[in-house]
Amino acid sequence: MKKKESSSFICSVCGYKSPIKLGKCPNCGSWNSFVSIEEGEPVDESNILPLNSDSVSLSEERLKTEIEEFDRVLGGGIVKGSIILISGEPGIGKSTLLLQVAGAIATKTKKVLYASGEESYLQIRMRAERLNIHTDKILILTEQDVSKIKSAIREANPDTVIIDSIQTMSIPNEEGNAGGVNQVRECTRIFTEIAKRTGVPIILVGHVTKEGTLAGPKTIEHLVDGVFYIEGARNDVLRLLRSVKNRFGTTNEAGIFEMREQGLVGVVDPTLEFISENGELPIGSAITASLEGSLPVFFEVQSLVTPTVFPIPRRVASGVEYNRVLLLVAVVEKRLRLKLGSFDIYVNTIGGFKTEDRSMDLALAMSIISSFTEKKIPEKTVIMGEPGLGGELRPTIGIERKIKHGLRLGFENFLIPYFLKGKIDIPNVNIMFARDIEEAKSLIF
Repeated sequence: MKKKESSSFICSVCGYKSPIKLGKCPNCGSWNSFVSIEEGEPVDESNILPLNSDSVSLSEERLKTEIEEFDRVLGGGIVKGSIILISGEPGIGKSTLLLQVAGAIATKTKKVLYASGEESYLQIRMRAERLNIHTDKILILTEQDVSKIKSAIREANPDTVIIDSIQTMSIPNEEGNAGGVNQVRECTRIFTEIAKRTGVPIILVGHVTKEGTLAGPKTIEHLVDGVFYIEGARNDVLRLLRSVKNRFGTTNEAGIFEMREQGLVGVVDPTLEFISENGELPIGSAITASLEGSLPVFFEVQSLVTPTVFPIPRRVASGVEYNRVLLLVAVVEKRLRLKLGSFDIYVNTIGGFKTEDRSMDLALAMSIISSFTEKKIPEKTVIMGEPGLGGELRPTIGIERKIKHGLRLGFENFLIPYFLKGKIDIPNVNIMFARDIEEAKSLIF
């Protein structure tokens, strides 16, 4: 096999790649963060196959863990020979979830090698006791040397390998310290080779800080088959497992878990977690829906509009992108002629749920209007749509699916953009169509 070498530079903070060494990273703004890396491009003529070759099976053999939320986010289970990255802040529950995954795989009489570079055997055993995992099919290896882990994989011949975490792994002869760009990349490359050659799926754990500044996950995302982030605050009960890259399934999929004494438990009906318990909407609250992959999630947004005591009014957002709040406030002020310049505005989502689905924008605008006018939004009403800068309402993805799911959950009224009138045919449901934000206000209040 021939190997073509090329030199480039990569930011050790955010993973930005450059053909030359830069003083300041144009992506994250860090100074003197670029390090040199050598890249090899393997060339092997024997790997050349025609597109319609019959020698390769098109079927994807998956290993199901029976942890429904985990399997769904991965696209139906763990694909044989794949290498995936589970990332998130320290203490968010990555090791807990993967030990549960190991236990679920072991119940299928499958062998799992759990290689830990940051915890002792006793610590892992104590976690397993707490999670009620008792099996001899999980083999624990406390090791940081990749060459020794490679030998252990060859010796144990496991069905799945878990590496916890990639930042603690190292290669003795490789430049740099464990957790550095060169070490993390080279360790990942070796594990990728093992997975592809043996067909054994390998799951990597990667830590990131709140700023996402640790080298590992950002610099190896392009090397792995799937990248999945666990989100949530350490003190919150809920955790979201999000897919941001998946070569064997859809991206932007999300699974919702609840942290309990027995570990992370999948939430059957997420709506109950993100809507007020008593079911009665207070002033300033609105219900909307987000499509997280294939899962419609209904949640509550709240706004508090109160006279300010500051020269410049405050705008505070929790669970919502700050700039989206500023944009919606400007649209409401301009198109509805509401004087919000002397009011503080606080915006929040119940349960800390975060989404990039623009369906929530109209509901957020209505919640601001509700708080300002001291009028309640009608019960069992779901509001979906994206207001433009001119106040016009635009449709978003999956509204019909959200309505059908909302009916099963007991919602009765749905406010959506007029563009969809005649395009959605659902019997026995009250659907209100609004052309712009002013018409939406008149229909709701």
